[in-house]
This record gives sequence, structure tokens and C-alpha cells, in this order.
Amino acid sequence: MRAGCLDMAAPTGDRAMSRLDQYVGKVLRAVPIACLIALFLLLFVNVVARSFQLAGFAWFDEIVQGLFAWMVFAGAAALWREHDHFQVLWLPEVLAPQTSRILQIFIALVGLVFLLAMTWYGASLTMRANALTPILDLPTSLFYAAIPVSGAVMVVYSLADLFRLFSQRDRQHDT
Repeated sequence: MRAGCLDMAAPTGDRAMSRLDQYVGKVLRAVPIACLIALFLLLFVNVVARSFQLAGFAWFDEIVQGLFAWMVFAGAAALWREHDHFQVLWLPEVLAPQTSRILQIFIALVGLVFLLAMTWYGASLTMRANALTPILDLPTSLFYAAIPVSGAVMVVYSLADLFRLFSQRDRQHDT
């Protein structure tokens, strides 16, 4: 498992960034875990209540949609931070080091363009959403906000990865 994008053996200013990175990593892992636990508990209570004809929860679907959205997008950001998302690594591994680095930079740039578009359009959707959920009267923008928030986190980590890739290239030229 990777400790984020920041070097742990860095000067004092970088140590503060490393602590921030660790905190962000913990939050990014805690949010989907909490959502999954809440989803499980809600599903369990709903199944028991319906099985024994105790009650029906009309608001159930609204909460499930919001929890699921936050679980998926915060989980995606956590995976992005850790580089634990699905990747095909055989091509960069078989290429020459310089060619592999160019490919990695290209892939990072394509990913960054996608993330910028996702964040932009997700923010636009969130800002335009003025509907309320039918039963709990929650703003739907709370659910949509998962898209630009997670996208912004992934953009920051993509930029850090690009910086790292360019720094490695410069260090190789210096030696």
C-alpha cells in the first residue's frame, strides 16, 4: 500500500504536507466505510421491518442513494490516492525507462483531463440542482456534491503525480 504522493522523509514543511496527506487518506477511507456500514444497517433494519410487517420506510431509498453516491466517489478518490485502482502495468514495465516515463506522463495527463471534466461538470450539476428529495426534503445537491469533491481530490493527487514524474526525469538528467 502506498502512503500517498508525498515523500515521508522530507524537510519540515514537507512533513506538514505529509501529515495532511495522511489525514486526507484516513478521511477518504473512513467515508466509504461509514457509508457501507450505514447501508448495511439500513438494509438490515428495512428487511427485518418488512419481514415482520413492523413498518415500511418510505425514506429508505433517498438515504440509500446519498450514501451510495458518497461511498462510490469517496472510495474512488481513496483508490486514486493510493494508486490501488485497476491499472494495466505490463506496458510501462516492458518499455525502456525513458519511454515508460513518457507513457506514464501521457496516461497521467489523460487522467487529469478526464478528472477536470468530471469535476467541472459535477460542480455544474451540483450548483444547478435545486430539487429536494420527496420525503425527507433533503437537497439533491448534497448527493451530487460527491462528484466534484472527489474529483477535486483526485485532481490534486494527479497533479502531485505529474510533478513527481517530471521531478524524477529532471533528477535523472542531473546525475
